[in-house]
Amino acid sequence: MKRQFFIRNFLLVTLPVILVIVLLGWIAIYIINTSTQKSITDINTQTVSRIRESTELIFSEADAQSLNYSITPHVMLQLESLLENGYSDKEHMDISYMIKTFVDSNVNSKTYIHSLYIYLNNTHSNFFASFVGLANASNFRDTEWLEQAQSMPSEYKQWLELRNISSYAMTSYSTDVLSIYKRLYASDKTKPIGVLVLNIQLEYLNAFYSDYLSYPEQTILLINSSGEILSMAGHSGLFSVHDHVDTAGLDRLYYIAREDNSAYGVTYLSLVPRASLYQQSQDILRLVIAAIVAALLLGGTISFLVTRRNTKDISAILQLVEAAEKGKELPEIKPSAGVYGYITQSIVRGFLEKSALDRQLVEKKYRLEAMHFSFLQSQLNPHFLFNTLKNIFWKTVKLTGQPNEASRMIDLLTSVLYYTLVNPDRYIVLEDEVENTEKYLKIQQMRFDHAFHVKWNVNVDTHEIKCIKFLLQPLVENSISHGFKQVDSGEIEIKITEDQHMVHFSVTDNGMGFQETRLVQIREWLLQEDSPAEGIGLYNLNKRLILTYGEPSALKISSVPGHETRIEFFIPINEQFF
Repeated sequence: MKRQFFIRNFLLVTLPVILVIVLLGWIAIYIINTSTQKSITDINTQTVSRIRESTELIFSEADAQSLNYSITPHVMLQLESLLENGYSDKEHMDISYMIKTFVDSNVNSKTYIHSLYIYLNNTHSNFFASFVGLANASNFRDTEWLEQAQSMPSEYKQWLELRNISSYAMTSYSTDVLSIYKRLYASDKTKPIGVLVLNIQLEYLNAFYSDYLSYPEQTILLINSSGEILSMAGHSGLFSVHDHVDTAGLDRLYYIAREDNSAYGVTYLSLVPRASLYQQSQDILRLVIAAIVAALLLGGTISFLVTRRNTKDISAILQLVEAAEKGKELPEIKPSAGVYGYITQSIVRGFLEKSALDRQLVEKKYRLEAMHFSFLQSQLNPHFLFNTLKNIFWKTVKLTGQPNEASRMIDLLTSVLYYTLVNPDRYIVLEDEVENTEKYLKIQQMRFDHAFHVKWNVNVDTHEIKCIKFLLQPLVENSISHGFKQVDSGEIEIKITEDQHMVHFSVTDNGMGFQETRLVQIREWLLQEDSPAEGIGLYNLNKRLILTYGEPSALKISSVPGHETRIEFFIPINEQFF
């Protein structure tokens, strides 16, 4: 027995709490995942757009440098002569100094430029290099770019290449650069006459991309048309420069934003691991699990204490019953403050009053009436509560956490349930009955999308009149459930008036009404002893009215088919009933 009590109490205490925790956790995870995914997508797109704009500003420096030489024929001619003839005289040395000063000033003014090479077709394969001046393979280490430029088809006007420049022949010092090749053209020629190579420091470009990182494991890539990584920033354990990336398979693991530059044949990528989306969800899940464990521990403790108290009271009751069956003197048992203690006290009082037969019969009759009244009052149309709660559920699913129609229904339903279940008084002030019925009608109007209207006509002092509970709700429920099945716009009129020291209640609807044969049938089952299969609300109300106020207060029903149905009754204004 103790185990059964413990399991029941444990489930009653912990199960609702766990369900609420799980539901709230699931809602929180869903909302956070949705908002985080949108945020990642937006930031990814903005990041790629910004790095493209910034990178192409750097790339445009190659255009600016090529224009410096292409649009000035005099400079181009002087440079061609210098590369062809070398330092043949003082005039060419002056020209070399002048061009070197001009080139070095352009390179020094941009921190991201490593060096600049200018090559014009000549028989000696001479070229001009920043910080060096006139150079060729015999006195300059970095000449691979010249071979690349000469082997590239002439239709390629500009392209990119990832290279490593060794500064000195006798050292291991080297620098990674991203070389921008730009063909040079003379104004009177259609074929290129040379090439300009602008070397961008890769370290600067990588650091530049790092400033745009927004997530701990985000990666930013600059790749060429073959998928080779030219520059990168972010999670270094995934990729490295010179690796080849297959973008087609990355979308399974990353949120990807990309933009292409067809002029240079490069693609800008921003990758954010999909796993980062679930980090916050995992934190919430851990909190939910911790809350469930706490609920289980607390529920187990409470269930143990309640079970121990309840089983103690039950044992006391069993001792009383056993002593009474054997005709022994009843043991002295002090009842506890709980429900079982109250039952114990009632049993003891019943045994002590067994000699007063007349009094016992009177009390038995009273208790039977009270129990019957309580039973009838407890049958509160459960299908109304079920349908309302189901309706609230579906409405709530569709809504956000803001105040809305569903939350209003919940608030009204809470008031109705409180009035129904919490208040134990048999008699209440009529004002409370009217207020509860108004709340019930508001719920029904929201359920049926205001398909009916309610008109109140109250001409009594509701503060002073007392009555039993639920006088009006079964009547308006009957109008809504049966009267408006085939009516597009329903109307309910509720009248409460005083008539010769009696309070007259009537509820009239403009519904489909009843045929005479059906009306006779309804009046018959209102008078029968057992509850009918239908119309339980009206039956219960009629029984409670008769038990409380007598036969004159029974329900009176009249109906005009297709026009209206009216249900009315009277209760006395007399203090002796209360």
